[in-house]
Amino acid sequence: HEFYVSVTDIYVDAQKAQINGVVKCFPDDWERAMNALLSHQLERYVQLDSATQDSLHRVYLKKHFNVKVGQQPIALTFSGTVTGPDEVYLLFEGPMEMPFEAYKKDWNVSHTLLADIYPSQENIVILHYSGQKYTSSCREGNNYEFNHSF
Repeated sequence: HEFYVSVTDIYVDAQKAQINGVVKCFPDDWERAMNALLSHQLERYVQLDSATQDSLHRVYLKKHFNVKVGQQPIALTFSGTVTGPDEVYLLFEGPMEMPFEAYKKDWNVSHTLLADIYPSQENIVILHYSGQKYTSSCREGNNYEFNHSF
């Protein structure tokens, strides 16, 4: 297909004092990206066990998805993969290291996931903060990055 898109939800959870999120993408797009990472090896993504796949996911997500609030990077860690018939879900989380109110402004999201494989990739991001949400897109036209304050 000619359209490549992912949807990422980022939740600020004051009760748990952490940032939670999920990246949703199509399984065939994701498999192609993982095979590209393995191109120097003789293995294919579908041949890997789940622990090895998760290790690849962790590395790829860390390289291609970064969030800052103010000047402070959010220490997001990959927490698992759920694969359904139509989507791959990459789960992540990170601690809230600042007071809850600090997360109201100066979000910077850099999201190049799959853009190294599909130049037309669009990564839609939905920020959820205190009952509000903001939706934007990371794509070639904005260098896969956006800024927002609630």
